[in-house]
Amino acid sequence: MSFRSPSPGTVPPEGPLRLCGIDLPSGVHLGPFDTDRRIVPLAWMTAEPVEPELLGAWMRRLAADFGRTGLWPVALAGFAGDLERPWRNGELFEPGGNSDFDVEDFLLSPTDPQDFADPDDMAAHLGNIAPIAAVRRLGGPVEAPPAGADELIVPWNGSEPLALGLVPATSPAGALSGLGWWGPTNYGLEGEAIARIAASWQERYHLTLVGIGFDTLTLQLPPDGLIHHELMDLLAEVYRVCPDDYEQSDFHDLESYIEFRDFSPVLGLWWD
Repeated sequence: MSFRSPSPGTVPPEGPLRLCGIDLPSGVHLGPFDTDRRIVPLAWMTAEPVEPELLGAWMRRLAADFGRTGLWPVALAGFAGDLERPWRNGELFEPGGNSDFDVEDFLLSPTDPQDFADPDDMAAHLGNIAPIAAVRRLGGPVEAPPAGADELIVPWNGSEPLALGLVPATSPAGALSGLGWWGPTNYGLEGEAIARIAASWQERYHLTLVGIGFDTLTLQLPPDGLIHHELMDLLAEVYRVCPDDYEQSDFHDLESYIEFRDFSPVLGLWWD
């Protein structure tokens, strides 16, 4: 069953916090600066990094009570390992931007060939990645249920510090909108656009938001996995939203990319 809360929760006060039977360490507010350079509180974050194993335990416990608290727990990473950016220096939007963005129109629109000056090179490349080169239909709903609270995992690359974030929301993907995340602005897609796409993926592919970074996003796939045609539909949409997931990674060919994504428990998106 998908995570849902009837209404967004209230941003907790700064300082130590007891929530869902957990004594959490001191936390700070996140949000954009107002005209007096004060934070407009949109969310709460632990003031110091949290060890990944402990962070995972907290996230699972807090997710189990999400329907009551309206606070979605998420692992927060920063820019180049620095949690100050974007979380504590005001690099966040006021919620509610890009109200005209249409997920279906965007996903079904052609891929922009801006990186290929030679049309023949572009045609050859699209031929090589034909199964994911274009979104022909919106996929889903998938058969496998989303991860349950006790199945949530922490996205960690083995080095970067992570903090616990608590974001008022009615669903996991809704935390992106509530947080005012900038998103991959160098791609012409603001965070609100990605938030709407993530909400669509949550409904159709049962992806659950578990991690947010400066220009990264981590979504957990259903633990039971996707069947082949569901995965291929998702990967076509992923390529439309985040081509770097394939183009800027070390995959030898499309087959190795598909195999990796078939076995990976999370979809980790990053924009160069």
